[in-house]
Amino acid sequence: MSEKNFRSVCILIAEDDESNRKVTSAILRHLGYQADAVSNGREALQALKRRPYDIILMNLRMPEMDGLEATKVIRRRCPPSLQPTIIALTAYVLPSSRELCLNAGMNDFIPKPVKMEDLAKILSKHIRILQRQTAFMQLHAEAFKTLNTLPKRGKLMLPLKQNLCLKN
Repeated sequence: MSEKNFRSVCILIAEDDESNRKVTSAILRHLGYQADAVSNGREALQALKRRPYDIILMNLRMPEMDGLEATKVIRRRCPPSLQPTIIALTAYVLPSSRELCLNAGMNDFIPKPVKMEDLAKILSKHIRILQRQTAFMQLHAEAFKTLNTLPKRGKLMLPLKQNLCLKN
């Protein structure tokens, strides 16, 4: 699957500042993506209940629930197969900010103001990761499907470098 085919990736922007939401949405549209937007971490959790998102662009400092707390809740609540990629967006860039975000469960970090080239690069990186994960899960599902069609007893010949016979 090419990155172009992956433009249908589901993106959520969690940002309390309306102008930042509009700028980020405009950059994403220019890059060929569509995104939903919410104004705080609590709304991000509600949005995830309605539909799964592949990527969340999460501001750190928001009212009601900040991005770090929302990320921790998402990591606890979402099943492994539905875990979104969470990318921090913050104007509060301190030497410890990146580490703080990663320790909370975020996957990456972009300082504000968001630049189109930076966002394009980070989205491309994480979309490639999502593509690999999707391919692995499909392969995994096919392998289990194949295993379920095999006889339950007897010898199973595996196509390995050495001709090994295993009892199952």
